[in-house]
Amino acid sequence: MIKVKLYNTLTKAVEDFAPMKAGQVGMYVCGPTVYDKSHIGHARTYIFFDFLRRYLEFKGNSVKLIINLTDIDDRIINRLQKNEAEFPTWQVVKDVFSRDYFSTMAQLRIKPPFTFPQVTDHMQEVISMVQTLIDGKFAYEAGDGIYFDVNKFSDYGKLSGRADTSHAQARVDENENKRSQQDFALWKFHKPGEPFWHAPFGAGRPGWHIECSAMARTYLGPTFDIHGGGADLVFPHHENEIAQSESANGAPFARFWVHTAFLTIDQTKMSKSLGNFVTIQDMLTKYPPELVRYYLLSAHYRTPLDFSWEKLDAARLQWDKLVRAWYETIQKTESKVHGRTDSVEAIESARKDLMTALDNDLSTPEAYAVIHRVVGMVAQGDLNAVSLKTARQFFETVDDIFAILPPPNWTKREEKLARMLAELREYFRRGKEFNISDEVREHLRKEGVELDDSKEGSKIRFV
Repeated sequence: MIKVKLYNTLTKAVEDFAPMKAGQVGMYVCGPTVYDKSHIGHARTYIFFDFLRRYLEFKGNSVKLIINLTDIDDRIINRLQKNEAEFPTWQVVKDVFSRDYFSTMAQLRIKPPFTFPQVTDHMQEVISMVQTLIDGKFAYEAGDGIYFDVNKFSDYGKLSGRADTSHAQARVDENENKRSQQDFALWKFHKPGEPFWHAPFGAGRPGWHIECSAMARTYLGPTFDIHGGGADLVFPHHENEIAQSESANGAPFARFWVHTAFLTIDQTKMSKSLGNFVTIQDMLTKYPPELVRYYLLSAHYRTPLDFSWEKLDAARLQWDKLVRAWYETIQKTESKVHGRTDSVEAIESARKDLMTALDNDLSTPEAYAVIHRVVGMVAQGDLNAVSLKTARQFFETVDDIFAILPPPNWTKREEKLARMLAELREYFRRGKEFNISDEVREHLRKEGVELDDSKEGSKIRFV
């Protein structure tokens, strides 16, 4: 059996991927800091990891995906301080933008993860890890907080290749009391007007990096299969996660590190600090979610993608051809309007080529070329019954993996809307927004839609 090959940022090589436990993949993806609306740069990352999850599941694995929410952070506090009239408390900031995130992810057909752990629900795990690092002499107090001593971790820089980082460290507090300027905060002591939690080493709140380390260990153990995120997180966030996790746990952290390249506008990285971003909701008001997925997956995940509305419109022309071919196979197989051309062998060959492209580090450009080969066969018409059935199965496989095809019957709009609401409710449920999820469930029940909850998710029943 051919294994999936993935580029591992840790080894700088494309490697065969196989989970530690056969058929069971543990994957952690850094989620949003909920202080603003998510932009399409975030969408590229979250859609890609949904695509990776879907493909690993298609290959016969169960995937335990964890996506965290950073719900206490400097940027949340800054947003509160700048917009006190709009946001009376930091909890309101994180609630508003958590809900925006859940809503956009559901609209983008991103499957809910196993859970959405929030930092403020895992403070004891964070405090325990910090204490372990203090006890092991990997951390020390320096005036305004507890810092990790980078010089105590000999492999520092093994992910990013930046061993001496004191001149370029990002998002690290300036503190003349630190032993080295590359040392980073594990715990920030309480300042007036800021939220805080009690800890043996002093009241305060976590630093950015320790949050993910503690939550990843809680749900996936000290060592797991895949850690993912955008390329901007390689340094310092993921580098620091490795240092503190392996020091505290005494074991390797993530076996594979997978990162998506930047999404740019006019060759400039999209970011909130530069103000050159398009929100996901901006895009979804103008384009179907399946087209957004099609466009954002069109470039290889390790290749920067330069966004413009014109490029999205160009992608739509190709997507429209795919959708027409998809609908045509459905219409003809159901209406029994068949031709005489036998293309079964060619379509089955395309299916094999599709798997080959995806097995090779998820090469979506090669996969798209294969998909449009089959689109061309359908567009030429005159396919016989077996060929049409084979083409329809091919497109169903494409949608299982990519989620880029709209529902096959647009006349069943009530069913489509019910399923969308059920998916949205599942996001709120996993994000522990139980009041909202219960309200959505009750509305669906009144319309004859029942939801059966389980650890794997919610199943929908029309009654």
